[in-house]
Amino acid sequence: MVFQDSNQSNTQILTRIRLLHLDKITLIMYKLLIQSISSLLKSKYSKGNRLHLRSVLGALKQAAPLFLSDPSDIELQQISFRNIKPEDQIPRILDEFIDDFERSLAVNSSAKNYSLFSITSLKIIKTLDEGNKRGLVAMHVINRLEKMFLKYPFKHGKQATWDPLGTVFAVIEMILESEKNLGIAYKFDKTILDQFAQFMQRYYLKFDDSIGKILDDITEMPKSRLTVILDQNYRVILEKIFQHGITALPQEVKIKKVKELLEKIINQKEDSEVLKLYNVLKLAYADKDIRFEIASFARSINKTEKRFTNTILDEISHP
Repeated sequence: MVFQDSNQSNTQILTRIRLLHLDKITLIMYKLLIQSISSLLKSKYSKGNRLHLRSVLGALKQAAPLFLSDPSDIELQQISFRNIKPEDQIPRILDEFIDDFERSLAVNSSAKNYSLFSITSLKIIKTLDEGNKRGLVAMHVINRLEKMFLKYPFKHGKQATWDPLGTVFAVIEMILESEKNLGIAYKFDKTILDQFAQFMQRYYLKFDDSIGKILDDITEMPKSRLTVILDQNYRVILEKIFQHGITALPQEVKIKKVKELLEKIINQKEDSEVLKLYNVLKLAYADKDIRFEIASFARSINKTEKRFTNTILDEISHP
C-alpha cells in the first residue's frame, strides 16, 4: 500500500512537471509569434498589409493572459515571411496562434481561456478583406475548435456567464462570417452543439424569455471593442444552438417547463410579452418526444379573451 501511494505521488509529480514544461514551451512560441510579426512590420514584406498586421498584433497582445508562465530567455528562429504572399500572412499568423493555444489546453482548458482565444481569433478574421478567403479562414477556425473541444472540453462553473457566453458569441460570429463570405449555409457539427448544450439549458430553465436574455447578455458583455449587430441571422444561429440544448434535457423536465411557459402565456396581458414567450415555446415544442403530451395539455386549457393567446393554443393543440 505504501509503495502504491508512492508510485501515485511520483506519477502526479511527473505529470505536473510535464505540464509546466509544456506551458513554458507554449509561452515561448507565443512570444516568438509576437516578435515575428513585429519584425515583419519593419520589413519590406509587409508593404500594403501593415494596417491589418498592426490590428492582428494588437489582438494577439491582448491574448497574452492565455500564456502565463515566465520563460527564461531563449533565442529561437523567428517565423520567416519572406516567401509568404501578403494575402497569406494573416492566415499564417492565425494558424500559429491556434497551434500555440492548442498546446496550452493541456494545462488549462477553462471557458475563460476558450473565450479569450475565440474572441481574439474573431478579431483577426475581421482584419481580412471580405470575400472567399475571409470565409475560409473563419471556417478553418471553427473546424480547429471542434477538434479542440473533442480533446479538451471547455469547463465552466455553474454560475459562470461571461466566459462561456464569449465563446458562444465568437463561434456564432465566425459561422456568420463563413456563410456571408462563402455563400454557403453552415452545417452544424454535433461537437459544438454538445459543448454549449448545458449552458443553453441553464438559460432555458432559469429565464422565461431565455433567447431574449441571452441576446441581452451578449449585448452587455465585454467584446474586446468588437462592433457587432445582433440581427435576425444571428438569432437564427443562436436558436439552433439553443434548441439542441433544450432537446437534450430529461423528458419530464422538458414537459414541465413547456407547461409553465403555456400557463404564463395564458396569464400574460401584453401581446409583446406573449410573443417573447411564444418564441421560446415553439423551439421547445418542435421536440417530437413531448409534442403530443403538450398538445393534450393545451386542449385542456380554456380559451381566453386574447385573440393572440387563443391562436397559440390552437396551434399547440394540433401537432
